[in-house]
Amino acid sequence: MFKIILSALIIAISFSGCFFSKPEFNLDNEDIEIQKCKKVEQKQERIDCYKNISDDNSMASLKLGIFHANNKDFDKAFKYLNSSKERGNYYANLPLAYLYFQGTGVEKNSEKSLNLLKESALKDPNAAFQLSKFYLKGLGIEQDTAKGLEYLTSAANKNMFVAQKQLTMAYSKGLYKIKKDEEKAKYWQEKANNNKEDKTFDIYKL
Repeated sequence: MFKIILSALIIAISFSGCFFSKPEFNLDNEDIEIQKCKKVEQKQERIDCYKNISDDNSMASLKLGIFHANNKDFDKAFKYLNSSKERGNYYANLPLAYLYFQGTGVEKNSEKSLNLLKESALKDPNAAFQLSKFYLKGLGIEQDTAKGLEYLTSAANKNMFVAQKQLTMAYSKGLYKIKKDEEKAKYWQEKANNNKEDKTFDIYKL
């Protein structure tokens, strides 16, 4: 499943465009229709519901792109995800970045993958977390601990559990050339311990 693939990228740290001048994406407005589809119990009927509204709903296109990626139909996945992105939906950047990074459905392009994550990192904590790995690990670019830490902290501040745990490890063990800081390690560990409602990935669920 696509979630499993992305989760694996997070664990393995292997993940570790264009700016929109006139974005049409409005999550609140589009979510009304999306929630109606999500209430449909049968998966195929839910997918059909997304298809029925995908022409006017970029979130529906995002869901369909993820659905086709789950089924390894990467050409259709790219089509729907790119359509979602073109309508200003910055959440499409993360799965698109995955396709470009892996070269599935599109020609492999790590630089484009990186740029897609940069575009959406300030709004999508999942993109910020993945982008932090590019800088902290020096994946295809020069290692930049300061930038990596900035993006990782941004994700953690948006209640992303895995980012909070990563900061805990980084500060307690001095990972990625980050100076050890027991006080900060304790702070992020407490944040992670109290994080019972990490919903940062929910936007990508079918």
